[in-house]
Amino acid sequence: MVTGILFGLGAALLQAVSYLCSAIFISTHKTSAATHLILVHIVMGIFSALLLPLFWHPLALDIDAYWLPLVSAAGSYFFGQFSLYQAIRYSVASRVSPLLGLKIFILAVFTSIVFDEQYRLLQWTAVGLCIVGAVWLSASGGRIGWRAFLWVVAACCGYAVSDISIVFLIEHFADLPDIPAILLSVTLCYLLCGLGSLALISRIQQPELLRASLPAAVSWFLAMCCLFACFAEIGVVFGGIVQSSRGLISILLTLLLAGFHWRFADPLPPRAVLVQRLAAAMLITSAIGLFSLGGV
Repeated sequence: MVTGILFGLGAALLQAVSYLCSAIFISTHKTSAATHLILVHIVMGIFSALLLPLFWHPLALDIDAYWLPLVSAAGSYFFGQFSLYQAIRYSVASRVSPLLGLKIFILAVFTSIVFDEQYRLLQWTAVGLCIVGAVWLSASGGRIGWRAFLWVVAACCGYAVSDISIVFLIEHFADLPDIPAILLSVTLCYLLCGLGSLALISRIQQPELLRASLPAAVSWFLAMCCLFACFAEIGVVFGGIVQSSRGLISILLTLLLAGFHWRFADPLPPRAVLVQRLAAAMLITSAIGLFSLGGV
């Protein structure tokens, strides 16, 4: 369990770093978020193509046995990303992104109904804390419109299906040692994402910006390696709760960079808003301990 939590925290930290790198890229090169998203996934597709021979195993030739979770993991992930950007069109990122914590409730309900997973009262309480914290964190920046909220729910559904598909994809390679199975799954998934993004490259005005997308792509790729490992160790619900700690990590990272007067740092919100966000993020983070206690 400890290993899975550490992988989840690593994923949360690297995701927060990737978000920061993305913000720098968009601010520096004046591109749209969609353009950056395509560039990042093309770069990760290139990584995956280069790394695949290192983690290759003949089991990967049995495509008939795992094509569905592979396509589902990549396709529903892209649907989640599309829905997220649609939500941001109708609101702002600071209100939208915390609500992605609602994915945990969707995962908990789905796995308990479809896969007959049994969660104890403490674990359901932890799920509830994540939802309350997510809504509180979002509301600290103002109210969110109903259109944005519906797109957030769609994004959460997409991400939830992707998370569950990832577990099934890794299970196909269960005969391999854990780390090779995880890395092979990551490279296959993001090779497919890269190919899908390559089909959209005609929309990119400046393909030379691929190199500038490296920091965001590297940090996100490493985050996904940690996330796949986290799900393999502790499951998608607990893994999702641990991953939600990225809210607190992002706030602390913002405070650190603002303290150093870094020019790309977001402006600090009013003290009252900052206190609310910290309290909400800590509430979400406390759910990690509560869920783990419920599993003892």
